[in-house]
Amino acid sequence: MDFISNRKKIYVAAILIVGALCLSMAIFPSIAFFSAQKGIALWANTVLPALLPFFICANFMNHMGVTRVLNPSAFAFSMSVISGYPMGAKIIGDLRRDETISENEAKRMLSFCSTSGPAFMLGAVGVGMLGSPLLGMVIAVSHYLGALLNGRFFSLRFRKEKHQNRTIRRLPELKKGILETFTDSAFASFKSLGIILAYIMLFMFVTDLMQFSGILTIFEQSHTRALVKGIFEMTVGCASIASSMEISELLKVVFCTLIISWGGFSIIGQTMSMLTGCNISLTYLVTVKLGHCIFSSVIAFILGIFLMQ
Repeated sequence: MDFISNRKKIYVAAILIVGALCLSMAIFPSIAFFSAQKGIALWANTVLPALLPFFICANFMNHMGVTRVLNPSAFAFSMSVISGYPMGAKIIGDLRRDETISENEAKRMLSFCSTSGPAFMLGAVGVGMLGSPLLGMVIAVSHYLGALLNGRFFSLRFRKEKHQNRTIRRLPELKKGILETFTDSAFASFKSLGIILAYIMLFMFVTDLMQFSGILTIFEQSHTRALVKGIFEMTVGCASIASSMEISELLKVVFCTLIISWGGFSIIGQTMSMLTGCNISLTYLVTVKLGHCIFSSVIAFILGIFLMQ
């Protein structure tokens, strides 16, 4: 009965939140329009060309059964590093739904296979926002080392199962032709990217609405307002941190690393959508991301002290 009651509360809360967003869009149509424009532009110019090839590749390899004979952790981590959010979560979700990995293995992998891509950290944040390739490198190294340490930390609770459940995996018999499999992979990739677009537009509107309504003015310092924005959307948060004149370059690097490792509610929503059917709770994902924030920001602070003098 308690479970049913809690589930009803979640549904009611979701309806109220979505209803409030719809009402806000009706009251402020211009903000909704321009937020959607910015979200679509970001998706079309950056997200789509960056992720589509990797999504198709990962889907095709999974449908062909290649991922069953590869090391799941290494494959998910490498693809996450190369292409960024939410590729790691998508691969973990596919592997779990195909029962290639167990539920606990999926949770273990999620602790270190949910990362941003180097193009965003080195190019967009390092060079574009902070004006320094070195700062971008510090952020990227800290982010990936933090992910590995976070994975090591969360893996301790799953160590026993990891050694007990190792089995020999073989390629399955193909039920479809190669061209049909590739077509299915492309359709699935566009579906996933469509979901990502929805989250980008939604949280772009939320951050724009917060800015327009003056809610952020309760925070006196610009970097505090930037961190609040970063809680919702990491690109907006990093740009605001970079433009702050109140903090040093070292703190800008630390805060940007923290925001990127967190990913924002937009990335968390995208990640949860990729993990549908895996029985991984939002609470666990938030805990994992908070752990990543702590490890990566501490590393960024230490590296920054030695490299930015």
